Amino acid sequence: MRLWIALLLIARLAHAGDTEQASKAPQLSPEHQQWLDEVEILITDEEREYFLEIQEEFRRAAFIDKFWEVRDLDPRTAMNEFKRRWSRRIGQVLEDYGTLEDARASFYLLNGEPGRYELPSGRPIERCFDKREELEIWFYGGSDRTRETFFLIFYRRAFLTGKPYRIWLPGEELRAHKRRRLPSTRAQDFCENGLVIGVVRAASNDAFHYSNLIDELRSAPEPNSTEWVATFEALTTDLPSDAETFEADLELEFAGRNQSRTGIQGLILARPGTTGSREINGETLHQFELTGEIVRDGSLFETFRYRFDVPASDLFEGAVPMVFRRYIRPGPVEILLKLEDLHSRRFARMRRTVEVPDPWELDSSRPRAEFFQLLGEANAAAQRGQTTIRLVPLEEGQIQVGLVRFRTISAGDLEEVTFFLDDTPIMTKRRPPFSLELNLGEIAASHLLGVVARDAEGVEVARDEILINQGGQRFRIRLTEPRSDRSYRDSLSAVAQVEVADGDELDRVEFFLNERRVATLFQPPFSQPVRLDTGGLAYIRAVAHLTDGGSTEDVVFVNAPDYVEEIDVQYVELYATARDARGRPLLDLTEADFEVLEDGERQEIRRFEYVRDLSIHAGILLDTSSSMTDSLDQVTETALQFAQETIRPRDRMTLISFANRPEVAVKFTNSVEQISLALESLRAVGGTALYDSLVFALHYFDGVKGQKALLLLSDGQDESSRFDFEGALSVAQRAGVAVYAVGLEEVGENRDARAVLDRFARETGGRAFFIDELDELGAIFQTIQAELRSQYLIAYQSTSSKDASEFRRVEVQVDRRGADVRTSSGYYP
Repeated sequence: MRLWIALLLIARLAHAGDTEQASKAPQLSPEHQQWLDEVEILITDEEREYFLEIQEEFRRAAFIDKFWEVRDLDPRTAMNEFKRRWSRRIGQVLEDYGTLEDARASFYLLNGEPGRYELPSGRPIERCFDKREELEIWFYGGSDRTRETFFLIFYRRAFLTGKPYRIWLPGEELRAHKRRRLPSTRAQDFCENGLVIGVVRAASNDAFHYSNLIDELRSAPEPNSTEWVATFEALTTDLPSDAETFEADLELEFAGRNQSRTGIQGLILARPGTTGSREINGETLHQFELTGEIVRDGSLFETFRYRFDVPASDLFEGAVPMVFRRYIRPGPVEILLKLEDLHSRRFARMRRTVEVPDPWELDSSRPRAEFFQLLGEANAAAQRGQTTIRLVPLEEGQIQVGLVRFRTISAGDLEEVTFFLDDTPIMTKRRPPFSLELNLGEIAASHLLGVVARDAEGVEVARDEILINQGGQRFRIRLTEPRSDRSYRDSLSAVAQVEVADGDELDRVEFFLNERRVATLFQPPFSQPVRLDTGGLAYIRAVAHLTDGGSTEDVVFVNAPDYVEEIDVQYVELYATARDARGRPLLDLTEADFEVLEDGERQEIRRFEYVRDLSIHAGILLDTSSSMTDSLDQVTETALQFAQETIRPRDRMTLISFANRPEVAVKFTNSVEQISLALESLRAVGGTALYDSLVFALHYFDGVKGQKALLLLSDGQDESSRFDFEGALSVAQRAGVAVYAVGLEEVGENRDARAVLDRFARETGGRAFFIDELDELGAIFQTIQAELRSQYLIAYQSTSSKDASEFRRVEVQVDRRGADVRTSSGYYP
């Protein structure tokens, strides 16, 4: 009796604990509960657990958006095809079955509609009825999950009509397939007993494979990121459950605008007595990380993150000052902030509801906090930034030669506009339209076109620039504020624009005052007020970092005397391959064995290294003209093998197909799957625009640093290009990309075509191969991969005084008998 009472008390306590825990769990809205039901077979345990812990409705909605984003089949497109397809299938399942609990529902949602393979009857689904059992057999010729042809058997007992179907697995008894005939209740639903017996027997004979296949077909696809939940949580302003806290003050003001958005500036003051610090290079430094969320109309408008490094010498009224700037549309918003002291690991949390005014109705006479007054010059620069001029980008993927028209978009009072080509002024206009017709010549060279706008006093108020004939692979950062031609006393506004190449991801932007980092921004806009120590000579440095560790920077000197000038240093990098007289690689050469000549003048080698396992950017330029009809399948299969064996985590590869014109099939990526899908979709049709396509592909590499190689595969001569051989060769000499040309089959018998491919390869430091049989491709690709991974890196500072428009011939010699060295034949600076 006592045992039963004890067990009863334990049960009641456990129930009370469950009830208390349930009362703490947030109640889901009907909308969010419905969403959770619809993604039941997709969502992971970690995702579901975190979603149920979220307290704020706006954050749940943001979580759902991110949930679909990490499952997007192609993030480069505007539409999330996976989400759209899932929603469409949910609607079809509910219409057909009335519930998501039916086994047919999960297989339909994950694998799509049957019917890619059909029975002789022409029907993808067969239904069989018996007094005791109902069956559905689905036939597929492949699905979203597998290319394998397969079938599925669903069943339910006849007396359970209205209940969900179950999936049949080998070892389970199906009464219907044991009968000689199946008496059908309806003639149109009758199916032969032999069909049922055949599919059951086929599955049973290979039960292990069939069961594994079923498990694969009903398993949820993995999201693109397995760590996205942790990242999402880190970008919220929720505090850890065991967080220690401190107090911080927050002041807000509205200053400046960005088009129709109002600038909101926040000042956070943290007291050193409640936070930590660290001695770095003899200086006491306070370091904080700020995470923010802005909520509008119940939805998450944006998240942002900053890192601040504030020396003790920069305290304001005894507190650590931190300033952030965002641009928000007018109306009521809620601002949530989480400030983490990186040394004490304590947190402060702030929350404000504000009415953001219209940017054209800002009250300049409104009293401002004393610290904001110290940022007067920075705020004035932010306001000046609304007088803008922008060069309209040209059509992407088009090579520009001859007469080209450039247009601008401007705002504010502009007195005159000057255009610059490669830093040389070419035209000034004093009334709109501020446009320009420019003859770029017949050589597809790269150019920098700039525009500078000035006001009535001749003061520069806006500028912009675009790159011409450059393929969008440039990773660079450009400081648009401050200006080197202005003087600053107390503060300035540091503003940066960042360009990131295909396949790369920006991690953060850091702003430095001289060599002291003042702020790190993780989201655009990259704009930060900076207090100056004095009104003397200083420089602002902006550094952009990629997630893979790459970085680039820009520097602007301010308050510089007239005698300070910038010097352009030509630093040349060469990748060289050395072989002995028998064609074997030479791996034991030293710097003393090499001599570099530029236009016949010996150059001093500043860097020498034999590098193995280089990270590379490689391109495949593949001829898909009509003449490739019989060979395209084998060529693409071998090209895929090359991609599979070549691409490593830090590598990038692009696929460009060409017939009458070039087309980027896959932008630079390290995804072999994307390369594979693109290769499968290629079709042979059209003529051969070899030179145009080569020019396009080489420009597509522009801005890529390090080892670059283009693998050209073609079986014919040029037929329809607007560029000729000499024009294409000039581009190849400028590009710094090693061309590995493979002449397929009959090209080797054509002396002219062979000479063209051989010249492209020789001038760029690559190699040319000519084959009689497609089976030779595999060995050639292995040779190319081995060369790309193992080369000598030689760098020197050019002593040439040639004009930038002149070609500089480079020759590398090796003091080893019979040695042959291949590298780029020269360059244009």
